[in-house]
Amino acid sequence: MTLRDLTLGLIDFQDALGGQYGLLSRPKLRLMVKLMQGPVRVSELAERLHISSPAVSQMIDKLVGDGFVTRVAMEGDQRLVGVMLNPLGEEALAQALVAFQERVKLLMSRLSPEEQSTFTAIVLKLGQVT
Repeated sequence: MTLRDLTLGLIDFQDALGGQYGLLSRPKLRLMVKLMQGPVRVSELAERLHISSPAVSQMIDKLVGDGFVTRVAMEGDQRLVGVMLNPLGEEALAQALVAFQERVKLLMSRLSPEEQSTFTAIVLKLGQVT
């Protein structure tokens, strides 16, 4: 297997995980997971998601419109604006995570228990890379 094969395989894997999870698309789900710990600045979200601040701002505008997140002044500096989940967003996120988990379970069912364990360890290790 070459690096190119791995690259294309990872893109296919992302496609297999794509889609709608309850009320959330996968991009919205990714963003909202980053808000689970409390308010976050747009620039920090962009950095965590590895996308541009304008792209994050557009997603946030949609999530505000959907009623899932709220803009708030950041503690310590009222000029900085952060974004946080509101109760409706927390509920939508909880439902989306259950749906996403079911999708992962379906994909993982193609692997043996040993492969599942190895894959999980690798994903967790790679997830620690920023």
